[in-house]
Amino acid sequence: MHDRMPDDTYRRQVLAELREKSSQHTSSQDSHGKGTDELIYKLLEKAEQPNADSSKGIVEALFCTGDEAASLAESGSPHDAPIITEGQQQFRWSKGDRPIAQLFRRMGFLDKSVSVQIPSRSSTAQSYEVRKLSEVRKRFLAQDDTNDPWNILDMQNPVPQPIPSPLTGENCQLLPQVRNAVLMEDSAEMVVASTQEWNEWKNVLDWVLLSEGGHNTAPHMDSHGFATWITAQEGSIGFGWMSCPTEEERNSWTADPHHFTGGRWRYIVLKPGQSVFFMPGTIHCVFRVRQHQTLALGGHVLQWSDIRRWMQVVLAQIKNSAITNEDMRRSAPKYVLAVAKLVKARVEEGEVEQLGGEAAVTQFFASVKEFEERPRRRLPGW
Repeated sequence: MHDRMPDDTYRRQVLAELREKSSQHTSSQDSHGKGTDELIYKLLEKAEQPNADSSKGIVEALFCTGDEAASLAESGSPHDAPIITEGQQQFRWSKGDRPIAQLFRRMGFLDKSVSVQIPSRSSTAQSYEVRKLSEVRKRFLAQDDTNDPWNILDMQNPVPQPIPSPLTGENCQLLPQVRNAVLMEDSAEMVVASTQEWNEWKNVLDWVLLSEGGHNTAPHMDSHGFATWITAQEGSIGFGWMSCPTEEERNSWTADPHHFTGGRWRYIVLKPGQSVFFMPGTIHCVFRVRQHQTLALGGHVLQWSDIRRWMQVVLAQIKNSAITNEDMRRSAPKYVLAVAKLVKARVEEGEVEQLGGEAAVTQFFASVKEFEERPRRRLPGW
């Protein structure tokens, strides 16, 4: 069930904190955090809670039991609404200590480096700095109040079996097969890829989202056309998205993603143990209250039944790099080639219906051809 009143209270608290932060801001320098906070404030002012009742119009969020979520993930029926469920993570934290503390114990060697988003960094510079895990651990365990909250990027996941149970069915296993196709080529034996090949493959199956309270993430699409799941572990996390955007709204956002405030924005607040799963191309943002650090586990999924939409999203992201959260120019061709090879094999095996039907397969390969024939821009150093 959707707990509407606490979600509304959370949104109002974030708005109040952003107003206070804006009034106290004395520096004229533009920063990544300042621009993001201003945009999140405008979106949260207009954001509403999603409709979950089909008798009241378009369903904008699907609040499901585990079995209902699994059925939706496996059915192949097209839908755009995020799926929200609870208690579906197989892994369990130990009792008696906060998950963030347990996370760092599981990380082991803390002399490794991670990228840390720091809001006060100038908007003309990169949004992140490289810091040691030991420094990150010390800061998070101290739990000091800060006006410049850190957000840890691309952190490896030390936790076993983090994926929610509804996403473990056959339809959601295209991405692991892509990885195997890249690393193993024609072998069906255990992976024996070279170090260089492993280094070229970025593990996107699961990762950690760690943030201090008050850090916000501006609207974006997740890269490479990935569908995404996020499960809150510690602290509550605000998740907002543009619901059912029209073609005009999507094009307007694409043209100016850092300032566009149109469209119908909806939000939920994930509590520990709750998961959200959203489709490729979902325009979404994240917001947090100041008082609590947050930890989430997340990962990416590709569905066999959704190859048509996936390829369309990849094309849009290649054409408009500002709309996504990662540079795709080197990696996207590898994904497209691997998925096309896997889809061709399934078609030859007579499994067209599992791919969304003949029309979906035809459109998929048409998009692949468009991708292959697109004008190529040379990268620096090539």
